[in-house]
Amino acid sequence: MKTPEHCTGLADIRHAIDNLDHQIIDALGLRMQYVKAASAFKPDQASIAAPERVAAMLPLRRQWAQDVGLDGEFIESLFNQIIHWYIAEQTAFWLQKKSKAV
Repeated sequence: MKTPEHCTGLADIRHAIDNLDHQIIDALGLRMQYVKAASAFKPDQASIAAPERVAAMLPLRRQWAQDVGLDGEFIESLFNQIIHWYIAEQTAFWLQKKSKAV
């Protein structure tokens, strides 16, 4: 993959963007594996949401975004959506495992 300054046309740019998007999706998939693994350490359904953890995570993601020149508010909002989707997925996974254990 060429660096942005070494791209010689839109084909190079589009190839790089597609490659990066694929890496982001792969990372989200790996993140989901960790989220599901975390369900083994959750004693009950109420513990899954972990609002104090979410409250600590979002400002940090905002700061990371700002550190690399991105809009912190947008990234915090994006991660808020991502995190809540993962919480819903972890809840469903936890309930599924719980029902199989009974």
